[in-house]
Amino acid sequence: MRPEKPTIVKQIQSQLDASSHFIMISYMGLTVKKQEELKSQLRAKGVKLQVHKNQLLHKASAGKPYAKLADIALTGGTAVAFGKGEAPETAKVIKAFAKDNDKVKFKVAYFEDQIFEGKAAEGVADMLTKDGARAHLLRTLLEAPASLVRVLHAHAEKNSSNNAVIGD
Repeated sequence: MRPEKPTIVKQIQSQLDASSHFIMISYMGLTVKKQEELKSQLRAKGVKLQVHKNQLLHKASAGKPYAKLADIALTGGTAVAFGKGEAPETAKVIKAFAKDNDKVKFKVAYFEDQIFEGKAAEGVADMLTKDGARAHLLRTLLEAPASLVRVLHAHAEKNSSNNAVIGD
């Protein structure tokens, strides 16, 4: 290994460790202009996109929570989106960009100590964020009591109209 490679591996490790999630994509065939466009869209979400050699990414994963990354056969050029926010938000940006740029493909997504490959990595874009999940849960929890109130109200109205007819 060339003398500078261990330094690069440590740099990659520190970026992976500092990220709450990362998403690896294929970008080969994109023009420089399109690459810059994707970087700009990700930067707007606080995400940094960098290109790294697959072998160095495998070495950087050794002994880390994402060590299973070394078992994944990464081929072709790999760009890594390092994020600190919610993984679904980053994945949504990449997926939207990929709709108009068929060269961009999901390879791997890592968050919450789980690795997702290929289609599963792309599926992260369809997941709810934590806030979205909380809102969905709250809506579900509030729906049952509201339905009960509507039923009781309808029953009370029906009984009061029956009592009014009997009382006449």
